[in-house]
Amino acid sequence: MAWITQRLQGRVPSCQLITDIMFQWNKAMRKKYKYCDDDDYKDDAYRALSSQFENYQAFEAFYSTLNDLETKNEFLRVGSTYLFFVKNGDWHVNVPRSNPVIEYFTNSFKLVAMLAIIESLSNKKNVDFFEWLSEKDKRGLFPITDRSQLQKLYDEYKSEYGSIRRCKSFFANLPPPTKDKLRNSITINGKPVKTIEKVAEMIYKARSDFAHESNSTLEIGDWFHFSTEKNKEIVWKLLSMQLLQNAFEEGVIMHFKNITA
Repeated sequence: MAWITQRLQGRVPSCQLITDIMFQWNKAMRKKYKYCDDDDYKDDAYRALSSQFENYQAFEAFYSTLNDLETKNEFLRVGSTYLFFVKNGDWHVNVPRSNPVIEYFTNSFKLVAMLAIIESLSNKKNVDFFEWLSEKDKRGLFPITDRSQLQKLYDEYKSEYGSIRRCKSFFANLPPPTKDKLRNSITINGKPVKTIEKVAEMIYKARSDFAHESNSTLEIGDWFHFSTEKNKEIVWKLLSMQLLQNAFEEGVIMHFKNITA
């Protein structure tokens, strides 16, 4: 806002000056809040999240409750991004011996995009490990004497700033029936996963296996997936992309309701 003060300093605000200032303000706002109140982006958000509203009027009523331009802009950004990258976005291949869309291929990309959107919902500025350690040096942390102390610090850093923390928090805020559906979709030695946080960890690991090692995300789909880990039998039971999308859509609305509460 400093530029407005500079324009007005020592001057009587004429109609032309006010017009100029408003023009510059609107230009700045359009750039900063490029999604805000745009009908195309509102339509995108409604298409993306329509499962959470009885009709478009109910969607508009919810949108009107969002506190400010920044929150509205963020809501439309999330809705539009989700629509194109996940809900109506499929990964297509152009290989003669292949179908254009292979479910476990497209699910792999959709999962990466979905968790990226969840990570983007955090208000906490991203800080790398070195920055975090440097901030802690004010408490006389250094020197770090051994590997175990470094590992303890890294675990503390991940719990505060790690991407998986945001993922766990998002899933933890889902309604209880949705959390139960997700927990019951994965069993360890024949028993449903105990906590939604553990489910979030397992989903995030499946995403990371694809993102970092190019292992297709076979865990997510309309099928059963069997694996073992540390001598434990793990079964993913019809944890479909549709189920994850339904949970995501509920979670997005919960997130923005909490912001406006």
